[in-house]
Amino acid sequence: MPTLMPTQMKNIPTQSINKQAVAESFSKAAKHYDHFAQLQRDVGDQLLNMVIKDESHSFAINDIVDLGCGTGYFTEKLSSHFCHSNITCFDLSATMLDQVKKRHINNVTFQQGDIDNLPFHENSLDLIYSNLVVQWSDNLEVCLQQVHKSLKAEGRCYFSTLLNGTLDELTQAWKQVDQNPHTNSFLSLKHIKETLAKVPFSQVNITTERRVLYYENVIEVMRALKGVGANHVHGHHSLQRLGRQILKQLQAGYQPFIDEQGRLKLTYQVCYIEATK
Repeated sequence: MPTLMPTQMKNIPTQSINKQAVAESFSKAAKHYDHFAQLQRDVGDQLLNMVIKDESHSFAINDIVDLGCGTGYFTEKLSSHFCHSNITCFDLSATMLDQVKKRHINNVTFQQGDIDNLPFHENSLDLIYSNLVVQWSDNLEVCLQQVHKSLKAEGRCYFSTLLNGTLDELTQAWKQVDQNPHTNSFLSLKHIKETLAKVPFSQVNITTERRVLYYENVIEVMRALKGVGANHVHGHHSLQRLGRQILKQLQAGYQPFIDEQGRLKLTYQVCYIEATK
């Protein structure tokens, strides 16, 4: 199984993202997360297919980390496919890890921690799977450098993340209410490529896609984001309660983004990364 080193590491920049607030947001969502997580399941399934279809591994997959495992939905699938492997469930939220434990998955251990401060020893992991998590990194290069060090020679990591343009309809709609940030910003594909170029992976493959979800009204949009814990906005205290007037303004701001069936669109720009050490 992968060995752990002390969680305190040197030369890691001071975090500007309030990780405690992020953890609290996901912890509140943990019990009902799976009910709202259709996007996460769809993207995660595509990412998992990349892992499963890649049969070119030249060595056995013994040690796996589900980085940002959430409720363990994909941990369970990884365990089914890699039934003889040891899997570490790693998440910022202890409440999420508690949800994983309820699945009673074989060959699984649990580690609470921050993706910007990984506790794994160098050359200790064969495979890292991480679905829609690294957008919560305070410094993607620091995170990926640690991922690279944690992998064994020829070890691989598979990530999905979100790009700029994600939640654009909601971002624009909120401008009818005020000029405060109500959605998080995401990195550009160019920035991600430049960051990956700084990490000494031997091979990197990147694919992107646009996914659009549809909702009946703005209440459903906001409920869906809250349901998966993605309603925390960095550096801004989100409104605790959406009053009738604000909802009316939001609905008005959403008018340019309503389809022919009267549904509200919400776009996600998704990036898939496969990297080999």
